[in-house]
Amino acid sequence: MDLFFLKALLRGKLVTTSKFEETLDQVSVNAKRYREVEKSDELKEFLALEKKVNAPDFLAKKKEITETPYKKSEEYKVMEEFKKICKDQYVRKYLRNGSEEGRMSVQRFMELKAKTEDAEFQKRDAFWKNPKRWETTEEGKMEERYNALKQSEDIIFFLGMDVKNVEKWEQFELAFEDDFEWAGLSNSQWKAGFVYPNDDFKHVHSYSNEKQAYNNGRNVETSDSILTIRTRKEAKEGPAWDAKKGMIMKEFPLTSDAIYTDKVAIEEGSVVQVKCRCRGLLNHGIYLRSKSHVPFISLFDYTGRRLYCGVKDSLKHDRNLKMLDGLQPITQTIFTVSWQKDEIVWFVNNLEVYRTANLIPKGEKLYLNMYSFAFEKERHAGEGELNVDWVRVYNVKK
Repeated sequence: MDLFFLKALLRGKLVTTSKFEETLDQVSVNAKRYREVEKSDELKEFLALEKKVNAPDFLAKKKEITETPYKKSEEYKVMEEFKKICKDQYVRKYLRNGSEEGRMSVQRFMELKAKTEDAEFQKRDAFWKNPKRWETTEEGKMEERYNALKQSEDIIFFLGMDVKNVEKWEQFELAFEDDFEWAGLSNSQWKAGFVYPNDDFKHVHSYSNEKQAYNNGRNVETSDSILTIRTRKEAKEGPAWDAKKGMIMKEFPLTSDAIYTDKVAIEEGSVVQVKCRCRGLLNHGIYLRSKSHVPFISLFDYTGRRLYCGVKDSLKHDRNLKMLDGLQPITQTIFTVSWQKDEIVWFVNNLEVYRTANLIPKGEKLYLNMYSFAFEKERHAGEGELNVDWVRVYNVKK
């Protein structure tokens, strides 16, 4: 699928997060404005005039009027003949004493005099004398109106938009958005822990090879529309899943949190975007996974040293990951994943960074998850935080 709205002007070059975010925000505004202008009387008038002013007969008439000099007009010829005949000796006698009325030149003088004094003739003569004669015609006024409309901001905007891009954008609908204006998980669409198929299963737990106890949402906070999962140095006993012993209680030197939302099921055809950053020698993750936990799609996978994106199936010990060299995890960045029928594509701001046709979930519903954790073997792991500015999920309209 051509995700046109993820392609910034500087193709192949990573643009700043602020510029890309501005581009994203403008897409829906532009699509709405395009449809409004499309229905406007102003556009209808413009298109009707455009058809007329570009018609062959209109252009032919304009060429005739604008390119024909006064000296080539019939009126000029009549006026020149009249001026000339006024100098005829018989005409002069006629004008002095009324004689010579039978002369042909006098008769012609009388004809031309009557013609040049006719109001309609004078109007035509004035028209051809006027170097701006085209502007005085109905067609000229029509063209003037057309040109004025062509300078309208709405018309310029409409003509500059590619309707195919608008149509592509309109294939999507915003299924879920969170700007983290809430305070407390109980006031949000998020829950502490991990998503599981059985609601009776303990959702909030760590693993026996980890250093942090998940704190049932107490390490989650929102401030200035930013969600923070904070990892602290504080001892706490908590449940931990052990592959051999099952669920056990364990003393941990750190506390942190994991959260998920099961309010919106993300399916094939979805596009998910997250604006986030992190700090600390910890593992921070934002990912999509099913209730059975495999496979899952990572938007943001930081190991304390390196940043990855990709897809994993832990049961099969299979993974397709891309290390994102050069990115600073402390910098706010927009990460996007497009889960399509035959491939999954990842973007960092406007730049495509990875795509794969392997391990694509089939017939699954995935859910958003976020967490911070540290393995026991990571001796230097300590405090840190995952900051998320916003989350958006787009689904293809059905």
